[in-house]
Amino acid sequence: MPSFIELTLFSLLLGFGASTTLPLRRRSTNATAPMVSTEYGTVFDVEATIGGQTFQLLVDSGSSDLYVMKTGFSCLDKDTGLQLAEEECGYDLNRTYNMSDTYKEIPNQIFGIQYGAGIASGVMAYEDVTVAGVTIPQARIAVADKSTPMGDGVNSGLLGLGYPSLTSAHPSNITDNTTYWFNRLPYKPILFEMYEQGLIEEPYFAHVLARSALNESGPAFGGYVSLGELPPVKHDDSWAVAPVEIMNNIPLNFTSNKRTRSYWATTLTASLGQNATHTRARTNSSSSSASAPFQAFFDSGNPLSYIPARIADPLNALFSPPGIYDKTLEAYVVDCNAKAPSTFSFTIDGHVFTHDPADLIYQTGEDLCISAIGNSDEIRLMENLQLNIIGVPFLKSVVSVFDIGKNEMRFARLLEDVSGGGNGTANGTDAAGGTDEYVPGNDAGRVSLGPLGLIGSIGALVFAFTL
Repeated sequence: MPSFIELTLFSLLLGFGASTTLPLRRRSTNATAPMVSTEYGTVFDVEATIGGQTFQLLVDSGSSDLYVMKTGFSCLDKDTGLQLAEEECGYDLNRTYNMSDTYKEIPNQIFGIQYGAGIASGVMAYEDVTVAGVTIPQARIAVADKSTPMGDGVNSGLLGLGYPSLTSAHPSNITDNTTYWFNRLPYKPILFEMYEQGLIEEPYFAHVLARSALNESGPAFGGYVSLGELPPVKHDDSWAVAPVEIMNNIPLNFTSNKRTRSYWATTLTASLGQNATHTRARTNSSSSSASAPFQAFFDSGNPLSYIPARIADPLNALFSPPGIYDKTLEAYVVDCNAKAPSTFSFTIDGHVFTHDPADLIYQTGEDLCISAIGNSDEIRLMENLQLNIIGVPFLKSVVSVFDIGKNEMRFARLLEDVSGGGNGTANGTDAAGGTDEYVPGNDAGRVSLGPLGLIGSIGALVFAFTL
């Protein structure tokens, strides 16, 4: 069985300064869209229009490219490179991209990226794009004609909302996927261009992720993503503010000898709560060790969070019955009916955010549940490199703001349950008063990511084939 997660890093980092471009186009009056959740409430998609065609795209704060699958794409096995039937890739085959009148291929560039769930490649192009009611003419996007299985049965690609340093354009003479971490041609992603062109009010995106029942595989209402404004949910007025930090532990050879912001990273602490003293003693973890600060990045494309073993081990021992670490899965296996701890929290900017126990168990299928909190010590790329990731389990309890203008993140506690029966549904009324009629995709071709398919900003180190 393949490793649960094999890390790699993105390279050729590029900074972004404050925009001096005057607004050239009229701003959107409402830039919020409902999302659809799939894969037992761990994957979140938003509707996008590209070249007049409508798709669902995975919302990912851990990468920066917008890619869409081209009609007639090749689906390839992740391990062997052998061609599979298109439906094996899990994308919505009723919604794949066809070249439009507004399509313009970018010469001498290709697209190539590697995620935890697999790999995609194709060409770079300019095309008209609309997301959350905001239209940007001739945006730079990727059109993928090859992919390994990464779809959720609903989406047709991915919307990356990270920094320019994580974009994945390459010179056209670079075709070997083992070089995708090098030879990058960084560009400004969709969000950066929207703000520079005056299309959104503020230089940030925000989202709130809806909570699904443990055994609800989806698709279902998934919350909201907003561009330059806040989602329509009730939240605490007190915000935790966290500066976006440069990740100095990333080797310079991965970053073309540059240091700049790449992931939405900051330093935080964790606490197991007052009831964890006995467990810490049994696992040889002290209170001071468990609460020591660590750097992590926030990634809506990851169904799990990965934190140091000094916290993850005693935390998973607090499940009743306790979670058991499985080295093959590289995850803590838990009983689907286990009682999850109610005192686990992160502290950011002096604000304590306690996880809802409902978000700490991830049902990967009918017969397997794992803890939503993984052990980052066990998934190191190299001996001296450890990456901590804050994923979906934390993000379901807060309103999250990712500000490219101030280079900071802001988090506020939710004051209401974000569910389909509240502010909107997948087949209900959206925040603008219109309807968001959701049409399920190619469910017959659905591929369950399970514990082996983490999308987001981390990927397998080496593939045994070339796309």
